[in-house]
Amino acid sequence: MDRIHEHEQMLSRYALEKLAQIDGITVYGPQDVSKRTGVITFNLEGVHPHDLATILDEEGIAVRAGHHCAQPLMKWLEVSSTARASFYIYNTKEEVDAFIKALQLTKEYFDV
Repeated sequence: MDRIHEHEQMLSRYALEKLAQIDGITVYGPQDVSKRTGVITFNLEGVHPHDLATILDEEGIAVRAGHHCAQPLMKWLEVSSTARASFYIYNTKEEVDAFIKALQLTKEYFDV
């Protein structure tokens, strides 16, 4: 189980570092991977999370979009919804790179 946890943290750390390099991305939650799971909740400024999820899906990247049964949290965050990516034992750094590339394509598509 320790190796699984380490792998999940490694992927989360890698994804958070890559996401921090993209203008317009807001990541919700702690940046310290020891205080989070393999789930990263985020928004891309100027793009509705459902539109973002659709474009990512067309690129072969599956994320969830919506309020995730947490409407009070969305209200507290002052957003209508968010996108959520998750990483686990079966994911790789290459898949994180594909996710980041798809986000860049989304930015280009929506010109944001």
